[in-house]
Amino acid sequence: MPSVIKTHTALQTILLHLLPGLVNIIAIILLMPLAVRLTGAPENGRMLGGELMVIVAMVPMQIGLLLYYAKKTTNTYNIFKLMPFQEKSKLIEYLLFIAIAIIWALSVDALLTPIEHGLRDGIFSFVPDAFAMRNTDLSLLSKIPLIFTACLMIITNGFVAPITEELYFRGYLLPRINLPPMLMAVTSAVLFSLYHFFSPWYFFSRILMMIPIYCWVVKRKNIRFAIIAHVIANVFTSVSVLLEVLRL
Repeated sequence: MPSVIKTHTALQTILLHLLPGLVNIIAIILLMPLAVRLTGAPENGRMLGGELMVIVAMVPMQIGLLLYYAKKTTNTYNIFKLMPFQEKSKLIEYLLFIAIAIIWALSVDALLTPIEHGLRDGIFSFVPDAFAMRNTDLSLLSKIPLIFTACLMIITNGFVAPITEELYFRGYLLPRINLPPMLMAVTSAVLFSLYHFFSPWYFFSRILMMIPIYCWVVKRKNIRFAIIAHVIANVFTSVSVLLEVLRL
């Protein structure tokens, strides 16, 4: 790990958070027609396009940037040398954290879901239904492509995407935000929520869910807490989609 962390300017912080999000949404838009052709269902294009985006855009860009900065600053391709938040914690702390994080996430979800749907169907009503995954009746779609997409989602959205994002956003970017510790966490949550250009209606719930987690990461100097929370949340969502498909 580096002994001295060189912080980023405000402009660097904003650009390095948001440019990957711009690449992601462009990739989804470009991949949706391919996804529709592969599945034969426009309604499934957005979902499969999102999973393909993880493979062809998100991982190459974010891991590529980590490799670039690792080589530039440490003269090796060991990306973990960029990440100072690698302190260890006891098992009981991880278990307690997981329990609290799940309760907090479920509470925020229950509170804000009606508001999010209102934003999606109101302010963001100009976003096409297929892209916003609005008014989609999965029972009308072919089951085999849906099962394939849902299984792929468990891998890409459940594990690959959250681990990649946490290494990049919390492993590399978070420690280099030039602010006091708790403001670092808040700024990281806000910019990471903005990074999700393809679903802006979830902006507030993402922030509320993430700020306590990132504060804990900064306090304990341990990125593993963010990785665990992100993986659990995404796996839960992905498995829920698969179970819904299997019930059709």
